[in-house]
Amino acid sequence: MDEDKKRSHNERMQRKKAVVDAGIERAQIERGVVVLITGNGKGKSTSAFGTLYRALGHGQRAGAVQFIKGTQASGEVIYLQQHAPLVDYHAMATGFTWNTQDWDQDKAAADEAWAAAARMLADARLHLVVLDELTYMLKYNYLDAASVVAAIRARPSHQHVIITGRAAKPELVELADTVSEIRDVKHAFSAGVKGQAGLDF
Repeated sequence: MDEDKKRSHNERMQRKKAVVDAGIERAQIERGVVVLITGNGKGKSTSAFGTLYRALGHGQRAGAVQFIKGTQASGEVIYLQQHAPLVDYHAMATGFTWNTQDWDQDKAAADEAWAAAARMLADARLHLVVLDELTYMLKYNYLDAASVVAAIRARPSHQHVIITGRAAKPELVELADTVSEIRDVKHAFSAGVKGQAGLDF
């Protein structure tokens, strides 16, 4: 790279650093944040559990409720159960609703899972609560959206909440401080590649 290009690059980086530093200076509020990870792409739950492990790395207590995925032995949950005593974990344990095809059974399981979630949301010892695939509970009307939003709003002021799942209702988008939508560009499953341990679950 010639000297003019190097100088131009350095000047761009200096301007970028000034913008980043100014943003850091402005952001001085410290409080619990609601993160919503939605969209049709792969990686929503993976992102949420990655953040949970980050919290554990700082010695923080966490809670996680998995709606929908409770019958699948995912690697992250196996690891939690073996190595993470700081995590309060609950699974809905009915599997995907298209497997059970029983609304009453799923509704009862959703109510039980939400009771666990509500308990975690009221527990000031927990720094982070992951509500994995919660969006489906609202989409299929297993849970009342207003009650869910109210419980999240009433949580301890320092507690972070991560909600995952497709087709998030507008109430969740409005509630969240941070919303990420993961887009499905390509997926190996569509090309006939099976879900594999260690990558997909």
